[in-house]
Amino acid sequence: MNHVIERPAALLPPHAVPQPAVAPRSQSLRAAASLLVPNARPAMPVDGWFAALGQPLREAITACARVKVCAAGSVLGVRGDAATAWIGVDAGALRLGTTMRDGRDFILGFVSPGQWFGDIALVDERPLEFDIAAHVDSRLLFVSKPDVKRLLAEHESLGAELLRLNCQRLRHLFRRFEELQTLPLGVRVARELRRLARQFARQSPDGRTLIDLAISQAELSAMVGGSRQRVNRVMRQMHVMQILRLGGPRIVVSDARKLDAAADGAIAFEP
Repeated sequence: MNHVIERPAALLPPHAVPQPAVAPRSQSLRAAASLLVPNARPAMPVDGWFAALGQPLREAITACARVKVCAAGSVLGVRGDAATAWIGVDAGALRLGTTMRDGRDFILGFVSPGQWFGDIALVDERPLEFDIAAHVDSRLLFVSKPDVKRLLAEHESLGAELLRLNCQRLRHLFRRFEELQTLPLGVRVARELRRLARQFARQSPDGRTLIDLAISQAELSAMVGGSRQRVNRVMRQMHVMQILRLGGPRIVVSDARKLDAAADGAIAFEP
């Protein structure tokens, strides 16, 4: 079992994050490896919900955050645990999910740089609903439960902003539920890949969109509710149609317009 490691900040530059790697399945659900970086300044991407908070509130949040670099596979919380911190992703990605009774994995989604997770369980003081793990080597911000309560008391706007954030999450969950119940597998795969491309987009050397996240077809299958074999067939068809380029360590979107068409149901896939 891995253990929490604390070392002097001199061993790691303030913004250093190891190169992403595929997250191994933990032998123990509570295994974790993290490196506390004292006095580090977060470089949280300023976009989306976090940007709308305004600079004073953003600075108040990051001022009380502890920065940690967590190894891929580190488990930060287990379903049923009491929440202890609000977690923001500075770099890397968190995976949200759980293991079902039949042993299959369910992946709700990924928390990408600039996004936060864990506030619901801190506010309503109920257990975590999902396992939270570092999907790749990640640089994370931890705001303790007492600090969250203090921020809510000192910044009246934060409560309303958290309500707005959770309305966005609820709308997203409604869409995901509708997709799982009503759409064919090919469309579900295309929509999930489009989401991942928006969350983890990076330009490839040839100008195409690179999904800069190591994700296996088994993990993608767990997100769209299909078998790995059927998802593999859809992915190969997308490769032949030049929607995606497979074969490397990352998925490359060869034609964003075709991916949009597939996500909208305008392209048919063989079953």
